[in-house]
Amino acid sequence: MRITKNVLRRRPRFIGAYATATAGTTQTQAGATALTGSINFVTTGNANDGVLLPANYARGDMVTIVNSSGAALNVYPRTGGAINNGSANAAKALAANMTGLYISLGSENWAAVLSA
Repeated sequence: MRITKNVLRRRPRFIGAYATATAGTTQTQAGATALTGSINFVTTGNANDGVLLPANYARGDMVTIVNSSGAALNVYPRTGGAINNGSANAAKALAANMTGLYISLGSENWAAVLSA
């Protein structure tokens, strides 16, 4: 099977730069640390600390999160958004020492591809 160049109507892109972050310790969407880069190296202090995906990303834009900790990390969409068609505002866990690629679907909704 041949793969064509235009699989997506718009070429995906990473916005921003590399950033490091320490996840928020409140374990809620409101207390999660907002991510600022397109590639984010995150450490956690406790299991289920959280980060918040960027706001207003265009459809097809991507964010990578590297969870460098020995504890799971909660990744939250912005208010009203969802990850992998889950419940609005619900976190999607990123396991310890794993990486996730988050692709914007627009309107603060995201698709997540998580390493196993």
